[in-house]
Amino acid sequence: MHLSELSHPNQLHGLTLLELEAIARQIREKHLETVSTSGGHLGPGLGVVELTLALYQTLDLDHDRVVWDVGHQAYPHKLITGRYGQFHTLRQQGGVAGYLKRSESRFDHFGAGHASTSISAALGMALARDRQGLNHKCVAVIGDGALTGGMALEAINHAGHLPHTKFMVVLNDNDMSISPPVGALSTYLNRMRLSPPVQFLSGSAEEAVKSLPFMHGQLPSELSRLKEGMKRLAVPKVGAVFEELGFTYMGPVDGHDMAAMMRTFQAAHRCDGPVLVHVVTTKGKGYPYAEADQVGYHAQSAFDLSTGKSFPAKRPKPPSYSKVFGQTLVKLCEQNSNIVGITAAMATGTGLDLLQKALPQQYIDVGIAEQHAVTLAAGMAADGLRPVAAIYSTFLQRAYDQLIHDVGIQNLPVCFVMDRAGIVGADGPTHQGQYDISYLRCIPNFTVMAPKDEAELQRMLVTCIAHPGPTALRIPRGEGEGVPLLEEGWEPLEIGRAEQLAEGDDLLIVAYGAMVAPAMATAGLLQEQGIRAAVVNARFLRPLDESLLVPMARRIGRVVTMEEGCLAGGFGAAVLEALQDHDVLVPVLRIGIPDQLVDHASPDQSKQALGLTPTQMAQRISDKFGVALNHQYREAQPV
Repeated sequence: MHLSELSHPNQLHGLTLLELEAIARQIREKHLETVSTSGGHLGPGLGVVELTLALYQTLDLDHDRVVWDVGHQAYPHKLITGRYGQFHTLRQQGGVAGYLKRSESRFDHFGAGHASTSISAALGMALARDRQGLNHKCVAVIGDGALTGGMALEAINHAGHLPHTKFMVVLNDNDMSISPPVGALSTYLNRMRLSPPVQFLSGSAEEAVKSLPFMHGQLPSELSRLKEGMKRLAVPKVGAVFEELGFTYMGPVDGHDMAAMMRTFQAAHRCDGPVLVHVVTTKGKGYPYAEADQVGYHAQSAFDLSTGKSFPAKRPKPPSYSKVFGQTLVKLCEQNSNIVGITAAMATGTGLDLLQKALPQQYIDVGIAEQHAVTLAAGMAADGLRPVAAIYSTFLQRAYDQLIHDVGIQNLPVCFVMDRAGIVGADGPTHQGQYDISYLRCIPNFTVMAPKDEAELQRMLVTCIAHPGPTALRIPRGEGEGVPLLEEGWEPLEIGRAEQLAEGDDLLIVAYGAMVAPAMATAGLLQEQGIRAAVVNARFLRPLDESLLVPMARRIGRVVTMEEGCLAGGFGAAVLEALQDHDVLVPVLRIGIPDQLVDHASPDQSKQALGLTPTQMAQRISDKFGVALNHQYREAQPV
């Protein structure tokens, strides 16, 4: 059988081990071919090929449920569930999504782009099954990195309290998340790899004892207690931890030995309550470059498959916002030992890997634990440090209560740098940073800002660290505008002071953050139509520069706001509220992301679809104000 013939995972049933190994090789070949061409997540999927095939040999996917944590490890799942023919469209507009989506396939039982959700979701499915009197299997597959997330531990705690709920957790232990995992659980798992468990009193041995004629199919309570006591002695420390939490623990088992995994999974399915199967895998398995550099090959842009090297850019690019942030923070940390950088398992993505290398004593990685990261920073700030928490906009959503309760209400000087704010592209709806403007506007005591370019980012970071209260700084994904950077001597900005970039009497454009450059381009297109637009770089969302904006809006009489975030409760809404509060009742056009999800595509494709290019915005402005603008322009001409 060839991989392309698989339209249903149940077609794997009955294949020999040799046939399954051939399918595994084809999965890796297709995976590498696709990601090397279009980019995407590489290491996670390569590491779970055998795990996926072995697990699905023991399941009936017409009925059974599998929840993959995060979803970027589920590329093999996609390839054996009818998406082989479309897999070359991975993460492209209109193509196969980079994560699982319930709307994409009936075999995608639960969608996710954030970590640590699988155990909760699969347990919920198991409880729903039992409530409805059904008998299918429910399985969560979670990586050891995601196990650092508090939500996963909360779910384990709950599941262990349900001894009669049949439910399996597969722990995919590759000693990695995106970066190496941190914390006590990771340390325990490492010890287990070095000291495999001795399997005293296996299930088959127990069955043999129970089958003796004088036992009448029962295991005496004395032997049962002896068995459990010996098990505690035999199971390694982490296994004992899971056992004490109410799980039956099995493993560790070699995650690339399909026969061993199938035997283990079948035994696990026979357990009456929650069971955890510990599978040890190699991230990037089968591709030497990915095995050697598991951080660098977690995800890749298009690359040369023969050398493992990314294709060079066709033209030199300015440094990314993340890199500028990281470099600037390193210099500030060198000058002030009280500044500490904090990441939630995203050092490379946020630019904090530069701080980790330069000043490791001023760097902290808490694992995939955004809630803990925020309150940890609050505790540091309460006792005199200046924490800078760099967390993706989409991931900071997970710590919303901590932002309000632990930082905002207490007015603590924590600086949040929200990377990937705005439209992020191929990762799709789970990763678009489109909500932070709205969710930060209402938090007490916060000062919220966004730079127009990478040089202003430097000054804003200094502003944040110098400010005595909580601050939030949003930065977009990708390279900057290419403006000159300052090496030192950055001056903080005046809090709440905007910047006027262009003069005009026909229209007022107020832009926030990454939309400032497109606003200037839009003003240029309007100028060609004889429309003179004033352009303001708002800089600050909170506090808004009402002393500048209100008089200009009153004088000009037409306002356009531009933001790369959702319109509901966003920047434009803040401007509208300010004008309303000052009884300035003028027409306002708000341009941003409407009330819809932004699917996977390139950022440029998404902006085109949302009407956020300068040409589209100029047309929308003309459609909204065209008659009034042209009338005013004609009146202004000399007689």
